[in-house]
Amino acid sequence: MTTPFPSRGGSKTSQSHRALTSQCDNAFRCSLIPVLPESAAIPPLTETAAYVRDRRTWAAYLLLGLFAYLETTIGPAMPFLRAELGLGYAVASLHFSAFAAGAIGVGLTGERWVRRVGRHWSLWGGLGGMTAGALLIAFSPSVIGTILGALVMGVFGTLSLMVNQAILSDLHGAQRTIALTESNVVATSAAVTAPLLIGGFAAMGLGWQTALVLPVPCAALLWWTFRGARFPQSLPLEDSHAGGQRLPATFWVLCLVLFLVAAVEWCMAYWGADFLASVVGLDRAAAATAMTLFFVAMAGGRFIGSRLARRHPSVSLLLAAIVVALCGFLLFWLAPAPAPSLAGLFLAGLGIANFYPLTIAAATGAAPHLVDQATARLAVAGGLALLTAPLAVGALSDAADMRWGFGIVAPLLMLAFVSLLSARWLTPRAQSSTAISALPPTSF
Repeated sequence: MTTPFPSRGGSKTSQSHRALTSQCDNAFRCSLIPVLPESAAIPPLTETAAYVRDRRTWAAYLLLGLFAYLETTIGPAMPFLRAELGLGYAVASLHFSAFAAGAIGVGLTGERWVRRVGRHWSLWGGLGGMTAGALLIAFSPSVIGTILGALVMGVFGTLSLMVNQAILSDLHGAQRTIALTESNVVATSAAVTAPLLIGGFAAMGLGWQTALVLPVPCAALLWWTFRGARFPQSLPLEDSHAGGQRLPATFWVLCLVLFLVAAVEWCMAYWGADFLASVVGLDRAAAATAMTLFFVAMAGGRFIGSRLARRHPSVSLLLAAIVVALCGFLLFWLAPAPAPSLAGLFLAGLGIANFYPLTIAAATGAAPHLVDQATARLAVAGGLALLTAPLAVGALSDAADMRWGFGIVAPLLMLAFVSLLSARWLTPRAQSSTAISALPPTSF
């Protein structure tokens, strides 16, 4: 690159022209650098930038879908396990407790393992281990083996989940809310197929276990398709300022919010059918079928949430979602007839749909340089919710009745709303720009 005009002045002018020329040359050379390596994150984007999905984004989406499918198979498989192994309700519930225990254990130490083996192998190895755990549940001849399989699924699945969330957060930075809500659209869509395939394979005489074998070729196909994808790695401790730095107070409040909203989701998912049967008055088959309304509403709600996340802050969307869920739950809980109760169930599903992705987005945004540690601790909150909330509803229902036992969902939602307001108050205004606003619409 040459100097645009020759100097006509003295030496000072010539020097200034040479300095300007040197700066322009450097800028020009920098502009010739083609792209960042695939192992790096997408550069920070402005609020008006278009949302970009590269191969790594799609790999994370589809792997989360496989995780959600595997996680959902435990519930629909339980009636078959109980019949084949002669299990009571108490022993059968140990499968869920084992999964939750595995999630909590990984949540307490997961970031250390990720730093040791890397995100790439944690993501893929976690899904491989979770698939192996599902095979244990499908083919183990004893309850010890099936409970061990649930524990293995909890350990390895949670490892893959926390890395998946960290990768999407690092890849998309300020647009993490869009990434996490879209990934959960894929997850919910995959989860809906689990009970359908388990029941369908059983009805066709192929055995319910076929649905737990199916993830093996799916995982192999995903690995073959995306084996070349290189995900952004965890920052070294000195680069991430993790040495001596703790997660901020805002993060811990949001961690509490995740526990509360996850507890609500698990209560609805586990006990919704029993409430419809014992309180609303539907027969058991109709009650089980009616719960499809809840999961369809969640799938639709997450799609809507992924659109709204382009224009509104994640915390504001989460506050609105809690209000919608509370209104729907109160209608579901207090309605005098089945029709309005089912309408409330659907409305509650629309609100609950975005609890998880929006809370994860807000919490990781509160600690963007400690994202591996943050997602690990969030996994603890989710595991504790799974471990305690359904048990609390069951215990209260035994002590009183199902209506009053199920009623703990309302105060959980109210407490989550107040805690979220506290988190927003604690967040410095300068750091609140992680939310997305005024993004142009894009399509899948």
